[in-house]
Amino acid sequence: MKQILTQSFTHDVLPTLFREQSEQPIQVQKQQAQKEQGKDLYALIVDQQMIKQIEIIEIFKEEDHESIYKKHIVNYVIQIKTDYFDYTIPKRYSEFEKLHEQVYQKQSKLHTCFKKMPKFPQKTMIQTNSRKNIAQRQEMLQRFLQHLLKNLNHSLYIFLEFLNIKEQFQKGGFDQNVKLHQFSKDENALNDLLDSSPKKIQPKNEPEQMIIHYLKKLNEKIDERGKIFQKMEKYCFGKIQQVSSTMLKVLFIGDDERQLEGIMQALLMHNNDIQTHISCINGFQFFRKVLEYDYNQNAEQALRQFGEITIKQFRKMKIQSHICGQQKLCKQDALILLHKYINQNQLKDQMIKYLIDDDECLKEYEYFVQTHLNKMIDDIKLNKDSNENLQELLPTKSNSTEHAILEQEASIEQLQEISQMNLNWKFVQEYENHSLYHLSGQFVKSVHPLNCSLEKTILLFTDQKIQWYHGMIQRDVIQKYDEYRNFIVEYFIWEDKSTFKKMAFVSEQEIIRVDDYLYKITIIPSTKPLPINYKIKCDEQGQKMSLMFLKKITDNSTEAIIYQNIMDNTFRAALTPVILKEIPWFNHTITKLKALL
Repeated sequence: MKQILTQSFTHDVLPTLFREQSEQPIQVQKQQAQKEQGKDLYALIVDQQMIKQIEIIEIFKEEDHESIYKKHIVNYVIQIKTDYFDYTIPKRYSEFEKLHEQVYQKQSKLHTCFKKMPKFPQKTMIQTNSRKNIAQRQEMLQRFLQHLLKNLNHSLYIFLEFLNIKEQFQKGGFDQNVKLHQFSKDENALNDLLDSSPKKIQPKNEPEQMIIHYLKKLNEKIDERGKIFQKMEKYCFGKIQQVSSTMLKVLFIGDDERQLEGIMQALLMHNNDIQTHISCINGFQFFRKVLEYDYNQNAEQALRQFGEITIKQFRKMKIQSHICGQQKLCKQDALILLHKYINQNQLKDQMIKYLIDDDECLKEYEYFVQTHLNKMIDDIKLNKDSNENLQELLPTKSNSTEHAILEQEASIEQLQEISQMNLNWKFVQEYENHSLYHLSGQFVKSVHPLNCSLEKTILLFTDQKIQWYHGMIQRDVIQKYDEYRNFIVEYFIWEDKSTFKKMAFVSEQEIIRVDDYLYKITIIPSTKPLPINYKIKCDEQGQKMSLMFLKKITDNSTEAIIYQNIMDNTFRAALTPVILKEIPWFNHTITKLKALL
């Protein structure tokens, strides 16, 4: 005995022994945390009454190799139907018996009032698996299960463990989804999002007031929803980033306090007439644009709120009717919305099947995903950047350098650095070999091959700019410092959907000769005040920064590359229709430019 003790407490063994002792509490904590996590799920199942039906649907026998009294063991197949999926599990009589004992002991220990349980089938002196005996047991066991379901509460988690329901949720990828959605008691999930006080959600600015206004119109004038959606899109264009996350959720799913339905309820098809389809087309288009960075600078917040909509609420929209119906003009936007919701929540296959709940729609979605990914690859190939940088254009996590550059304070040095990097410029359009790109909706890049001399190109981008834009821009040199540097004011007439805005820019322009083959023009915002006569002409004053490289190719050909940092949010919103090709501005300017050559 002494020898054993001596060997056990050597210097080599002691660290291991104490490490095992110190690790024991950590393991206990982990087990406790897992147990608590399981309880949270069980609590949700009980509170939300997720189990809708329980039934023993069939039996099957398997050989008993242990008992000398029976040849077979009987398995009772239980079908459990929930709000989210259905499944079956086999259970033996002995497992039912154990559950019955546990429930009885639990209720006795807690001294709680529990309705008298139905009679439980007892073991017989002579064990038999005759058809009559099995049928009787099946009926009594089913009454026992249904009784437990009817009286299910937080003290009966042993019943949920018996049903293996937690494993079924986790198998379908519901573990993370449960955590995300919390299966809110309120169908609209607003109780989880908003203050629990009885006060109404108060709009904090004009765009939020207009959201409430348009939702009221959608609720009141069902036959005019198509026009109302168009007005919403026109008004919200460039203003949606001013809407808070709370009001975005109201926009999506409504406000119970005001008894308002959101745009998701407005997209639910009640009829099959032409007005309903027009409403769907305009509604889905508006909904999609709210969630896209090209239209909404704050799309990340909108996507986050969209992802927090409960699965029950999303299913109520019956998106399959928009994807598989005869009228399919809203099909593409509906598929994009569905794809965004699935991606935002990272839903697994089991969850996707539950969410769509339609075989034809599921096939359409699978086909859309394949073609959507192929289109993304084709769009990347259209980019003019080098092939060796192609991998950087694919979605990757390691994009910290680009992110750091874009997050820098706006300066001409930043624009210079961006011009030298191989970034993921998004191709917008090409017209007669002139190309337009944008980056995050903030930076715009255009490439212009010109059949003229370098000197003529410099004139085009400075003195002749007013003729080039043909009325869309007015440009005056207010003060000239020298031959290469001056102080300018220019104002643009930008089309913002059905309205026009005149925006003035006070800038300092400088022409820099790099060498005989390359000139650089920089335009940076000036601190000098806007002249009074321009204040009268213009609606707003904006800020932008431009960097132009004018490169001589031959005596009669040059290439101009323009980089712009759209620093002003209003100006950026006004430029968005150009980036999205909603107005043919780019084609017209290139046509005018070529006419001056």
